[in-house]
Amino acid sequence: MVESLLDRTPLNNGYTIPGIGLGTSGMMGIEAEDAVFYAINNGYRLIDTASVYDNEEDVGKGINRAINAGVSRDEIFVTTKIWKTDMGFDNAIQSFDQSLNRLNQKYVDLLLIHWPDKDDDVNLDTWRALESIYESGRARSIGVCNFNHKNLATLLEEVKVRPATNQFEMYPGHSGQDTNDYCNSENIVSMAYSPIKKGNISKENRTMTLAKKHNKTPEQIALRWAVQRGTIPIPKSSHKERIRENGDIFDFFLDNEDMDFLNDLDMKQGRKQRLRDNIPGTLERKNRRKFNG
Repeated sequence: MVESLLDRTPLNNGYTIPGIGLGTSGMMGIEAEDAVFYAINNGYRLIDTASVYDNEEDVGKGINRAINAGVSRDEIFVTTKIWKTDMGFDNAIQSFDQSLNRLNQKYVDLLLIHWPDKDDDVNLDTWRALESIYESGRARSIGVCNFNHKNLATLLEEVKVRPATNQFEMYPGHSGQDTNDYCNSENIVSMAYSPIKKGNISKENRTMTLAKKHNKTPEQIALRWAVQRGTIPIPKSSHKERIRENGDIFDFFLDNEDMDFLNDLDMKQGRKQRLRDNIPGTLERKNRRKFNG
């Protein structure tokens, strides 16, 4: 388990990934550039972006500012992604070339398929492009996002290079335990986006209870939970105080009772959903929405 912002977790190809990172979805312009620069200057080493975020150029500027200020590029771990509309071998190659140009980098540390296609052949064709980029050295590791157990199992039957990571939504109450367990069994590192529930984790009573116990914020509790599960959280923020706060999770520990207290949220949320489904008319409304698109 990582014990500081600078600690790293091994990947299945010999490289390592920082134990916590900065997400940049929704940031643009000088906001994104300053957030990335500030985060790196305050110990963060993993920076996550994507072509669809429309901020790769700004993120790249923040990274290069940090490099010019004395942080080695080898210390910084840059992640970007291939979007849904760029799936397929040729499209993925072209999309990556454009991403690399916008980032103004010679390589990225991790390149991901952002979402699986419904067609397994499209996913495999896109993966072949990532393998080609990996073999060229322009992406030091490759992986996927939002792939479930079935998506991964199908892909793994055909790959030459195994995915190093799978990035998916994960927070207390939405742990993705089945997917995480499968990734662990296949030596694939799980990365957690929206690890503080898009800023709403403070509304959960259990994180509030543990926040008071440990004199931390609910967000710090959720991030510590993610780290202790062996996953890589990438909380998003452009606010300096929150960036510092999100990284300040290595001076306390959640014991087994604390972890079980949070893990039980999955069952609690499941019970709530079943109760909602049993309200008269609820199932009928859900089916009507399903068939009406």
